[in-house]
Amino acid sequence: MIDLHIHTNASDGVYSLEEIVEKAENAGLSAIAITDHDTVKNAAKIRQPDSGMEVIPGIEVSVYDNRLNYIDIHLTGLYIDPGKPEFVGELDRIERERDAQKRAIIEKLNELGYAISYGDAKKHAPGSLGRPHIARALMEKYPREFHSIPEAFQKLLDQGKPAFRSRTSFLCLDEAVGMIHRAGGLAFLAHPKVYEDIRGYGMEKLLEDFRRLGGDGIESFYDYASNYGWRGYGKEATRKIIEEFRGYAERYGFLESGGSDFHGPNKGAKLGAFPVPDVLLTRIRAARKDL
Repeated sequence: MIDLHIHTNASDGVYSLEEIVEKAENAGLSAIAITDHDTVKNAAKIRQPDSGMEVIPGIEVSVYDNRLNYIDIHLTGLYIDPGKPEFVGELDRIERERDAQKRAIIEKLNELGYAISYGDAKKHAPGSLGRPHIARALMEKYPREFHSIPEAFQKLLDQGKPAFRSRTSFLCLDEAVGMIHRAGGLAFLAHPKVYEDIRGYGMEKLLEDFRRLGGDGIESFYDYASNYGWRGYGKEATRKIIEEFRGYAERYGFLESGGSDFHGPNKGAKLGAFPVPDVLLTRIRAARKDL
């Protein structure tokens, strides 16, 4: 099995790159991708392990596209070159905007009566600050109200919830795809069912737009049960969603990717527990050779 959607402590994951590699090897995975949010600080440190397991440099990029009305769409980029100066410079700009957004969220939480500071959240973030770090700060200070990260998102932090604040400068969908391509990578629409069920976006339009703007594939295999169980997704629902998006991939001519979206022990998904067939990676490698 493979896992092409994993976060480290360079963004909002718990474990270091070295710890992730060790855990993935112990889980018997044949390949993994490091896809931190808007940063390649750990992807740039990848060294292939002696075990033969492949570690793929990747990224998860956030899209806020007011032209197409897509807010908080995520793309994973696989096989990127994390050392390209133009790419790194663009990510530095995005990280500054990402940090400003998190400060705005904390300010709104304060207005809502939650007395947490930037420092309270930052102590949970060895790398860039993300909403899960803010959720951990809420859990720490208000343990009776918040028992898990998904609960904090459901009550306050997700799009449309009282403390959510959007970014003030935007990376549009075509810009995100182009940025990934210029870094030598392939662009995949991450956890696509989220955008239909939670964001309310029409799937046909989103997939048409993504294909038209050069998108390469969709994350047809995704552990919705572990990451979005609070939305009512169970294992059977996840199985049906996988079948649905495998059909979309065939219909639109997309490559397929898949992963657990593993962040650590506090966010549901377990490394090595969600089955993603390695034939998907065989097809991705073949597509790279055709570029």
